[in-house]
Amino acid sequence: MLNDPSSGNIDAQLQSALASGDLGRALQMAMSIVQQQPEHVEANLAIAKIRLRQGLWSEAEAATRVVLNARPEDDSILIMMANIHGARGQTESGIECCDQVLKRNPGATGALVTRAQLLERSGDVVEAIKALDRPEVPDADPVAGMLRARCLIQQKQHTKAVEVLDECLSSWSLEAPAAAGQRARLLLLKAKAHDAIGQYDDAFAEATAAKQLTPVPFDPSAYVAEVDQLIQTFTADQIQPLPEYAASEAQHVFIAGMPRSGTTLVEQILDAHPEAVGVGEAKELHICASRLQNIIGAWTPWPSCVNGLTADLRRQLAASYEHALLQHGFESSNCYVNKHLYNLRLLGLIAMLFPNAKVIFTHRNPRDVGVSCYLGNFSSHVHPELQTVEHVALAIEQHQRLMDHWKSVLNLQWMDVQYEEMIRDQEKMTRDIVEFCGLPWDDRCLRSHESGRTVMTLSYDQVNKPMYTTSIDRYRNYEKHIPSLMAIENG
Repeated sequence: MLNDPSSGNIDAQLQSALASGDLGRALQMAMSIVQQQPEHVEANLAIAKIRLRQGLWSEAEAATRVVLNARPEDDSILIMMANIHGARGQTESGIECCDQVLKRNPGATGALVTRAQLLERSGDVVEAIKALDRPEVPDADPVAGMLRARCLIQQKQHTKAVEVLDECLSSWSLEAPAAAGQRARLLLLKAKAHDAIGQYDDAFAEATAAKQLTPVPFDPSAYVAEVDQLIQTFTADQIQPLPEYAASEAQHVFIAGMPRSGTTLVEQILDAHPEAVGVGEAKELHICASRLQNIIGAWTPWPSCVNGLTADLRRQLAASYEHALLQHGFESSNCYVNKHLYNLRLLGLIAMLFPNAKVIFTHRNPRDVGVSCYLGNFSSHVHPELQTVEHVALAIEQHQRLMDHWKSVLNLQWMDVQYEEMIRDQEKMTRDIVEFCGLPWDDRCLRSHESGRTVMTLSYDQVNKPMYTTSIDRYRNYEKHIPSLMAIENG
């Protein structure tokens, strides 16, 4: 049981929970402390760190501000705030935080590296390299080295990037078991560089080695059973709109597709429209689904607990989602575009909360999707299904199965967007997407890569460039390594 916050032992309990990696317990303890002592520095710091890891930027920022008020001279807290701003796409604010640190301490390595990360994310590779070329930033530092390599890859200096990554990988600091995640990220970036220069066997071997460094248990049968349950729960009758339920006046567009299928590209196109706001992978509906059993007070867990969703509850949850978007700093809009990677699993709930929503299904050659997923730097904790080629193939098959189900039962308007068609005829597909969303035509949608927007997903370094065709039929370079993907029909 949690001791009284006045106890001298409480900080030790909290630090023990954090050190053991029990983030759920640590968060519960920290929030209990803050409930009684809102300005408690260590508890707010714990909340900030955990929320940052969870991707809950608003909550992380609020807690960090409390800590910063108490420790205005603490460089590490300012750097944490810079990372939060960066995660929210607020590059300039993040750089300002770094500059505050550098004004006090011009050689602060953490501030220099974080500043470079923000610049690289926003596409300013030249300035990012300048920040990294300072003598205070060690060449073999894994974080700085990874960032330097990313910059070199963007400048198409792939061989030099491999040299930088090899130097980082030889660092003794990466030999410890705790550094496995860092080593895996370096290997995946090296795979990306080798892929770009046509050394495909090396790229595949490096990706495989990276996946093996951070294994997470994955049960294929349970994965299929989850899809079974969604299909059984969300029948056409279940998701019919209630006559007494007044839908939100705002237009909500949900993009549903596999990772690397063009979801970010479509969202970026719509965000370039002055009447639409892209909310990225806003995860509030995913969180709502995970908590729905408790919200309703149901005996059964998600998804079967949706049977208890009354009109009043639907209205409250829809309003809560829209309020959360504003809290996260997104502008008020008549059209919100969400591309969360779990959207496909949430379409039943979406139909119940937003009966006027529109859905864009993104498609790409499944073999290309599979290769891109396997070589991509996806967290094995978030996407355990992407750790082996066989499991990637299973995920693609189940994705298609669930998509077919939604198309047969959804009462929402939906549209298919084929990635390859988008690349080959950008203007036609862009016009079709804008028209489907009920928006007037705007030429800026054809120049979405010029928007200057910071994209916080794996494909951030691609959507800030014009569309390219080299990603089509990418799988052919890896055919001998991907028999399970080759067995998938390209429908």
